Amino acid sequence: MIKSLKFPLLLTCLLSICVLFSCTAQKGTGKKAHAAETIRKGQAAKTVVYLVRHAEKAASNGNMTDDPVLSEAGRKRTEVLKNQLASVPVAALFATKYKRTQQTLQPLATAQKQKVQIYEAQDYAGLAQKIKQEYAGKTVVVAGHSNTVLPLVEALSGKKPVSEIADFQYDYLFKVTLPNGEEPLVEVQKYGEPSVAPAY
Repeated sequence: MIKSLKFPLLLTCLLSICVLFSCTAQKGTGKKAHAAETIRKGQAAKTVVYLVRHAEKAASNGNMTDDPVLSEAGRKRTEVLKNQLASVPVAALFATKYKRTQQTLQPLATAQKQKVQIYEAQDYAGLAQKIKQEYAGKTVVVAGHSNTVLPLVEALSGKKPVSEIADFQYDYLFKVTLPNGEEPLVEVQKYGEPSVAPAY
């Protein structure tokens, strides 16, 4: 009678070991999947803001109410910006009320199937807050002016990467990365034809 029980008992033990091994393997796989998901979420939490000055503008009459459009050189630069950010999934684009900032982003907006949103040129804190709250973990592009782009970098808690943007400089592309709980990373890139200081 005892002999007849040996084989079923052995089979039961083997099945139990297999089940235990399977559960352990699944638990390990689950931990790895959870870790991968945590890393993915951490990476997705980084908000990226590209900031540019508007491209070259046409000659103006010097009147404060003048709103010049882009020059031929400026229009060429906008195409370069579109191509340079072609692989970047842009969630929103912001420009001031002036034609030159809106036209700077229009080719990119068309390519990305986005509308250009208008913001108040000197409301640095307001725009920074909107980006952080509504576009966290996404990529945003902002077009501003020579005297507003660097204050926007600072409003995003970044450090000014250059002391100023001169009147002749149109080729800067600043990338501000806002990782969760870390100091923002500010990178200086260039795009289009290099800006050259005029000879006097």
